[in-house]
Amino acid sequence: MIQSGSTTHETGIFMRGPDSRRHSALIAFVAGVTLAGSAGVDAQMASLLGSDVASLEERELGQPYTEDGERVIYGRALPFLAQQVIDLGFELPRPYGAQLIGYWQEQDLILDNLSVSIDGGEYQDIDFVDFGTPSVENTTAQAKLDAWLFPFMNVYVSLGQFTGDGAIPLAVEGRNLLEFLGLGRLCSGGVLEPAFCSRILTTVAEPEYNGDAVALGMNLAMGWNDYFVTLPISHAWTDVDIINETVTAWNISPRIGYVHEFENAGSIALYTGATWLKAEVDLSGTVVFDTSGSGIAEIDDQATLDFVIRQRNRDRWNYLVGFNWELSRAWSLQAEIGFGGSRDNLIASGTYRW
Repeated sequence: MIQSGSTTHETGIFMRGPDSRRHSALIAFVAGVTLAGSAGVDAQMASLLGSDVASLEERELGQPYTEDGERVIYGRALPFLAQQVIDLGFELPRPYGAQLIGYWQEQDLILDNLSVSIDGGEYQDIDFVDFGTPSVENTTAQAKLDAWLFPFMNVYVSLGQFTGDGAIPLAVEGRNLLEFLGLGRLCSGGVLEPAFCSRILTTVAEPEYNGDAVALGMNLAMGWNDYFVTLPISHAWTDVDIINETVTAWNISPRIGYVHEFENAGSIALYTGATWLKAEVDLSGTVVFDTSGSGIAEIDDQATLDFVIRQRNRDRWNYLVGFNWELSRAWSLQAEIGFGGSRDNLIASGTYRW
C-alpha cells in the first residue's frame, strides 16, 4: 500500500512585458495512498495581490509601480523579497492558500524478505514463495495549507485520510511447504512419494487498510514568456492500521508547461512531466493455503501462515499530464493524470488564495 504521499504543482510569479502579454516565471507535493502516499496535489496559477499591482502595461520592466507619483509599497508579510520583485516588474500571487484534494492511485509492487510464522511460533525467513504481480489501490482525501516563503518558493503542509486494498498472489510448491512444516522427509522421492509434494498451492492475500497521512513540501519554479518549469519536492509520513511502523515516502515531480490566457475566463496552465516516488514498508498479514486432499495425516485441509514482508513500488518513475485553470486571482481548479511504468494515478483539486 505504498502511496505517494502528497504531490504539488504550483506556479509562482508572473511578469507582464511592455507588449501587455502576461509572461510567467513559475514556482512549483503524501501518502498515497498516496499513500499513496503520500497523496495529494496542489496546482495553482499565480494571481495578483490587490488590483493590478505590478502591472507592466503602462511601464517598462524594472520601473517601480507608482500611483499618483508615489511608489506602491507591498503590504503583506510574505513572501520575503516581495518589494524587490514588484519593483522589477513581476506580479505576485496571493501569499496564502488552502486546498482540497482528491487522489486515486494503483500500482504494482515488489515483495521480498518474506518471514512466516505457524501457530504463533517464531518468524522464519523463507525464499520459496512466488509472489506473482502484487498490486495495491488507494484513494485519499486531503487538505493543504501553503504560503509563498519567497517569490520563487512555496512551502506547505497537508493532512489526509485514505483507504486502500491490495491483491498479493502467492504460490508455493507442496514439498517446500512440507519441509517448512518439518515434514520434508515425506518428499524424499520414490514411488511412494505423495503427489502433494509436486502440487502447486496458490492463494491471494487481500489486505484492506486505512490510515492518516501528513506531508511537508516545497515547490520551486522558474519561467519566461508563457513557459515554465517547476520542481515540487515532498516527504510524507503515513500511519496505516495494519502496519506497525510509520510509512515514509519521498516524491519529486519535475514539470514543464505553457500558460494561455483567456479573454474573459482567467488563464490555464497545461503541463507535462514525471514523478519519482520512493517508499518501502514491512507489511504483516495472514494467508490460508488449501491443502485438502493431500493424503497426509499430519496436515489439515488448510494451512494458515502469518507473514511479514517488505514491499516497495515496482517503478520509481511514471509520467504525467495535467492542467490548472485559474478562474480568478482567488480560485483555481486542477486535474492531473499519471501513467506509465506500473503506476497510474488521478488527482483533482480546488484552491482558494488570500
